[in-house]
Amino acid sequence: MSQIHTLSDRGRGALDQLLANIGSANGTRNVARNFSLSPTSEQRLEDLQRESVGFLQRVNVMGVRDLQGQVIGLGTSNMIASRKSRNNLPRKPRYVGQMQDRKFQLYSTLFDTMLPWEVIDAWSKFPDFAARYGRHVAVSVALSRISVGFNGLEAAEDTDAEDNPLGEDVNIGWLHKLRLERPDHVMGRATVTAGGVTTATGAAAPIYIGPDANHAQGDYKNIDALAYELIAGMPSYARASTDHVVIVSQDLVDEKYFPMINRPLSDTIDGGKSTSDQVVSDLIMSTKQIGGRPAAIAPFFPEGTMAITPLGRANAPDSSNLSIYYQEGSRRRYIKDEPENMAALVDYNSVNEGYVIESTDYMTMAENITFGARP
Repeated sequence: MSQIHTLSDRGRGALDQLLANIGSANGTRNVARNFSLSPTSEQRLEDLQRESVGFLQRVNVMGVRDLQGQVIGLGTSNMIASRKSRNNLPRKPRYVGQMQDRKFQLYSTLFDTMLPWEVIDAWSKFPDFAARYGRHVAVSVALSRISVGFNGLEAAEDTDAEDNPLGEDVNIGWLHKLRLERPDHVMGRATVTAGGVTTATGAAAPIYIGPDANHAQGDYKNIDALAYELIAGMPSYARASTDHVVIVSQDLVDEKYFPMINRPLSDTIDGGKSTSDQVVSDLIMSTKQIGGRPAAIAPFFPEGTMAITPLGRANAPDSSNLSIYYQEGSRRRYIKDEPENMAALVDYNSVNEGYVIESTDYMTMAENITFGARP
């Protein structure tokens, strides 16, 4: 039986101060009871996640009032320039964005973490102990959100991390939203019609890429040709956007697009020719383009997949086509020692949130992509 670690006096002092600070920031004397985060703490947590994991800086994170509602339409552009003669007054202002007949749905999501006392003891010697702990929680939550965003298929009543390690059952992510809401913008998967509704949720329809590819069969000679085809499938006003980014899985690109600077050749099984065996923990932008647009690989993006959509620009909040909506005031948290967790600090967090594509006109994707000749 493993020995239970005993928290040192220094560790206990640092932990007590951390809990007191969290309680003070949220107006509670006992963080071991369920408490709501103050608006300031809620925003600070969102900001820390975006600072810690850069991909979230390219995604809109918006607080909304209700669990259900109409998609806001951020990051899209309508023509608002106009002119009215006196005979045709009054003037008719237009919404800066694009209101669509599309709804969002938020689901309660748990982000519970555990930190062994051994780690608390190790960190307690640093004067920035509280900041280190804050980053630990922020990074854990941020990476989980991104994984669900790219892999989520449903919002199950009870999730199972062993069967769904990428959060497939936590929420409905961006890629699956596109399959459900805009099947004509999805390549590489058959459509299914049920109850008068058509979705791209059928069997895989592989796309083959190779020098002998037959375009008539839906194949392409290179990934650039596939990207051009995806962009061409958007409405003219959408494909004209200069904000599109081609997000690709690591298995589809090589060193030509994503050179890993100063990486020892021994770090990879192929002698440094690809990035497919490297773990990506944040957005990596390529110095080269795919299909004439900037290319990127993102953490937890599914293999054999390419998606094209505007991502947020630096210093331009709410400019992305991908969003996470959370319900304002829904964040709950409580923190305590739990002997049943083998001498550890547990931090229970929950929030109501959901994933949104602001305009499906501005997003296309291809999946089940593979290199080689069609059998």
